[in-house]
Amino acid sequence: MIESWRWYGPSDPITLRDIRQAGVSGIVTALHEVRCGELWTEDAVAERAKIVADAGMKWVVAESIAVHEDIKTRSGDWRHYIDVYKQSLRNLARGGVKTVCYNFMPVLDWTRSDLAFPMNDGSSVLKYDSARVAAFDMFILKRAGAEADYSDDVKKRAREIFDKLGEGERKALSDAILLGLPGTVDDLTPEQFLQMIRRYEGIDADKLRQNLYDFLNEIMPVCEEVGIRMAIHPDDPPKPIFGLPRIMSTEADMKRLIENVPSPNSGFTLCTGSLGGLYANAPHLLMEKFADRVYFAHFRNTKFDSDCESFREADSHLCGHTDMPYAMQCLINEEARRRANGDSDWQIPLRPDHGKLMDIDNTKGCYAGYSYGGRVIGLAELRGLAMGLQSFRPLVGKVAVVTGAAGVLCSVMVRNLLKAGAKVALIGRTLSKLEALQKKLASEGLTQTLAIAADVLDKDALAAARKRVEEVWGKLDILVNGAGGNDPRGTTPLEQCSPDSPCAQSFFGMDMAGFEYVNRLNMIGTILPSQIFGELLTKTRGCIVNISSMAAFQPLTKVGAYGAAKAAVDNFTKWLSAHLAPLGVRVNAISPGFFITEQNRFLMLEKDGKTPTARGGKVLAKTSMHRFGEPEDLCSALQFLVSPASAFVTGIIIPVDGGFSSFSGV
Repeated sequence: MIESWRWYGPSDPITLRDIRQAGVSGIVTALHEVRCGELWTEDAVAERAKIVADAGMKWVVAESIAVHEDIKTRSGDWRHYIDVYKQSLRNLARGGVKTVCYNFMPVLDWTRSDLAFPMNDGSSVLKYDSARVAAFDMFILKRAGAEADYSDDVKKRAREIFDKLGEGERKALSDAILLGLPGTVDDLTPEQFLQMIRRYEGIDADKLRQNLYDFLNEIMPVCEEVGIRMAIHPDDPPKPIFGLPRIMSTEADMKRLIENVPSPNSGFTLCTGSLGGLYANAPHLLMEKFADRVYFAHFRNTKFDSDCESFREADSHLCGHTDMPYAMQCLINEEARRRANGDSDWQIPLRPDHGKLMDIDNTKGCYAGYSYGGRVIGLAELRGLAMGLQSFRPLVGKVAVVTGAAGVLCSVMVRNLLKAGAKVALIGRTLSKLEALQKKLASEGLTQTLAIAADVLDKDALAAARKRVEEVWGKLDILVNGAGGNDPRGTTPLEQCSPDSPCAQSFFGMDMAGFEYVNRLNMIGTILPSQIFGELLTKTRGCIVNISSMAAFQPLTKVGAYGAAKAAVDNFTKWLSAHLAPLGVRVNAISPGFFITEQNRFLMLEKDGKTPTARGGKVLAKTSMHRFGEPEDLCSALQFLVSPASAFVTGIIIPVDGGFSSFSGV
């Protein structure tokens, strides 16, 4: 990400020197002295870009070339203002700024009822209190029909609040709600605000939405010509207020925009704070869903009052309504995708949005919400989160399929994938076992699972499973071929054959049906899922991890069929890795050593579950770490192979065997 900061130009009490010392590399600013609707000249853009460059940073986002009310209402001189907007975009692009954050909110760019809501630590934050807003609307603004927009409870609380406010407090409430920010709209009086609201009579959400689409489709040829990406900011708050419509507040709104303005030069500013002002929204999931159209991000968090309507800025940028680690990981994943696709602008500018006002800010005269100390803390939190996630939580937003999911080893791998943030489809033959695992995982808070019954030797069942995964999650990133195992019919009771060995206990008496079954289960049970699910992986440049065995490296006595089958899995892994490499699909394998499972427990341990059998003793003697593996020992290798950390790794088999393959026993 490009660590960025909103700067209100030379008049901002927070200087570029202050900002540079916070570790920022990207500046988000605008020609705030140019009034809405006026031209951004090429010289003015170049001058502002030079000021930023001379301070050691780069102007990365214009926030914003404000959209004139005539364009929003498609009235008055709207055609003139669109022509001016197009030329401003051309001039901005010539100055090297290729991302524009804008909004299409009627009249006000944002609304808060409290600009300095007190916190327990002595700092203050911004707050939106639904009852205080209603008190302003009904009793100060006296907007016609306002009462119909509020519930009886809100109206009652609004009346109580208003009656307790003195004249000065009422004015402070008005000033907070009608506050303008530099370069957007001037501070308004209630009378001026009422007059501007009247411009929107007869313009409902559908009409305003169409005006937005028409505006964007008119400017898209210019954006495509000069390489500008338009990133619309969500409504703040994301719900209708003062009788004015809202059109960029929900997932449905974002989806409609893409459908009606298909140009890839039209996208979003993913503001978790604004989207987080609607309790029903999950901004982190919106970051995931629309990642390929996110060109700019504002990260902060919100906390709601018990009414689930009123909200304030959270104490920390990381804690609150939005799962910020999830959102950040989605951003990191999207950057990795863009970089892999050769996008030269793969980094996404991200700025800490709004910070609490602290004692160290009191003498600076900061704009409301744009303190220095609070935002420095926010930037540090986001920076640390990104660095931590890149190391420890790489799978947020990823979708995985694990075959043999209910098994001893695979169930632990499933848990590990879920904890790393992935969604996991559990595939196995017995639905009841999968559902039992699913229930156990859910009790641990790991709920992003699907349980799908399918035999890895049944092509039609696997195809149905793939269809279900597509229907629910829309994609696949990871396939773990964990289904496999041995069968007594494919083994020989004797370790070696002697001249007087009974035929039934040696290779000569081995049940070929059993030998064939073990090979089909392990080999075909790896090939078929790779074939069925692999097509989805080509769309996401995903990966396959096969589960092999030490028996493939060094033939083990008794388990001839199993060793042969796993050797075939190793060979197939290498072959498929080369075959799919041009499609960006990586194929690797993990080769476990000796882990205690239900299938081999009686071979490795006595009935007390602790004492090694004679065979178990031989295994431990040849394992340089002198212990059996724990299922969790496989998880680090798995995470490496399915994460961006192994982006240049394919066609390998990683032994996780405690040294079994490298130790002679002597």
